[in-house]
Amino acid sequence: IAEAKRTITQVIGEGPVDSAVVADVLASQAEIMEEQAGQSQPTIALVAHEDMNGMMRHFVEIHREQLKVFQLVGTSSTCNMLRELGLDALGETKSGPLGGDQEVGAMICQGNLQAVFFFRDPLSSHANIADIEALCRLADCYQVYQCTNYRSASAVLSFMYKRHLKRVGGCSRGSVMMPAGVTNLADFVQPEYQ
Repeated sequence: IAEAKRTITQVIGEGPVDSAVVADVLASQAEIMEEQAGQSQPTIALVAHEDMNGMMRHFVEIHREQLKVFQLVGTSSTCNMLRELGLDALGETKSGPLGGDQEVGAMICQGNLQAVFFFRDPLSSHANIADIEALCRLADCYQVYQCTNYRSASAVLSFMYKRHLKRVGGCSRGSVMMPAGVTNLADFVQPEYQ
């Protein structure tokens, strides 16, 4: 917004505002942002509880080709598995009980993640349940894709992959379909807290 204001001031000065000029400047800024977004790869965090590591490994083996087009982050054990399977990991977090869930949550808040695939073990209790719930809440607050099982992760990955290919192929819509006039879904969730 600050960049758009500076540009508008440079174009029209401090005088009366011409709405057509403002619309042109904002459209230009939007095109620049779309180009920048199109140049970067969306980032997915891969996390699994200990008893779900086998399922995460199977997921990665089956979807390896699709995962290659994304930047991947995860816990150190997940990142080691990714490397064993020939995929690059952008970064590692600590294990969940040692703050890894909070690190992933921070990435969400900073706008650095587009999806979290967190294969949770639904049949075991977890010492860091408060961290897990906080991570899920942040995914909801920031409208980040959040998948907690193989089937939903597979469906979302397929959708993101197809959207990524369309964007790379010239479609500027990005990896999420939004209602007309909406630029940030999180704005619908967060306005009272900003």
